[in-house]
Amino acid sequence: MYKEFIEKNYCELLKLLNCIKVGIYITDGRGNTVFLNDESCKTGGLTREDVLGRNMKDLVELEFVEHSVSLKAINSGKEESIIQNLGDGGKVYVTGTPLYENDGIDLIVCTERDITETLSLRELLNEHKEETEKYKKEIEYLKMQNLVMWGELIAEDKASKQTAEKAMRAAKRDITVLLMGESGTGKEVYANFIYQNSPRVGKPFIKVNCAAIPESLLESEMFGYEKGAFTGADRNGKMGLFEMANHGTIFLDEIAEIPTRLQSKLLRVLQEKEVMRVGGEKTIPLDIRLIAATNRDLKKEIEQGRFRKDLYYRLNILPIELLPLREKKDDIKPLSLAFVERFNTEYKLRKVIRDDAIEALTQYDWPGNIRELENIIERLMISFDGDRITKSQVEAAIGVKKEPKAEAEDLKGRTMEELLEDYEKSILEQMLKVHQRPSAVARHLNMNKSTLSRRMKKYGML
Repeated sequence: MYKEFIEKNYCELLKLLNCIKVGIYITDGRGNTVFLNDESCKTGGLTREDVLGRNMKDLVELEFVEHSVSLKAINSGKEESIIQNLGDGGKVYVTGTPLYENDGIDLIVCTERDITETLSLRELLNEHKEETEKYKKEIEYLKMQNLVMWGELIAEDKASKQTAEKAMRAAKRDITVLLMGESGTGKEVYANFIYQNSPRVGKPFIKVNCAAIPESLLESEMFGYEKGAFTGADRNGKMGLFEMANHGTIFLDEIAEIPTRLQSKLLRVLQEKEVMRVGGEKTIPLDIRLIAATNRDLKKEIEQGRFRKDLYYRLNILPIELLPLREKKDDIKPLSLAFVERFNTEYKLRKVIRDDAIEALTQYDWPGNIRELENIIERLMISFDGDRITKSQVEAAIGVKKEPKAEAEDLKGRTMEELLEDYEKSILEQMLKVHQRPSAVARHLNMNKSTLSRRMKKYGML
């Protein structure tokens, strides 16, 4: 009776039920599809023509749906509910209610509600809860280990963690530290870390890039000068960088760039803990801690007469070797995520980096080390549209060259459309071999099921 009513008034019912933003899907008592509104077409991923008149058993066998609430309700004779997975990765909550006529099931009326967003929110809340618990455990662990990270120091790789622990031990002792490593390995970050975890934190912290100061000015800048010491000097004299760092810490970056004639004066400052200004006659006592850094091999510099051996031994009390990024690749992911977060804040973006993009980053050798990684991430953030950093974007940024797969002879006499169809067919064949079921292929490729069905029919795969 009800089935006949639907058939006679199909168009009117469709107009009426299309006003409801809930999917309505109706089968008869044997599971044959007799009606579905537009909202159901959206959630199901199949056209009305694809399913009208078809039995739900056929749709399940063809794997257009994983299971049917209609068949479940027919078998049980009562209302049933399931969660149906969609081809695009979404989920729909489906309820099937039997409608009886003359002691038998005449129709199964199904309602479909998209719960993708609800489940996503629940997952986010669960993830947030898990992350909170994770952070609590990490904080407790760090407290137990007496290891408090600061600033941009990220140590996920096993070797990096050992270096960080060594830096922490150095920070607690008021001794000279020599940081060695290639350019871009984060020597200044480690200097900051040592200072922030040292007993001198809060006192002066003077950073000096020895390579950035002209040689003619280096002596007066570092040691200061008295009034009238040389032509053009300030008539009141000037305090040097060592005096400015008194009672605190001085960081001499690129220390190998200091000319040998000044190295002896630096050695005296370290040995005697006092400094004499250029043109001065009295010494000024100093209480400082020195952190030095270089990207050169100081032993080779000594052999070639460019660095004093006695100064090297004075600096080399606690050497810390910073490994290049290619030797601590487990740091690439956390560093990349940290840079993305920083540039999101700086440029007011909301980008995320995909796992395959991270994988592409780990395959690169990074001759410029962490500084190069930082620059690449910044370039990716501002050079490409969209909210996701992809593998192809990474490969373009680091200059990965891909060899063309098709030979010139294979392309002759064929249109672009034909070539694309061959490629599409090849992809579908490979995906079916891996995932077996069309529904799984649709989910993996983020395709609508009806679209996948049409493509498979086109290539004779159904």
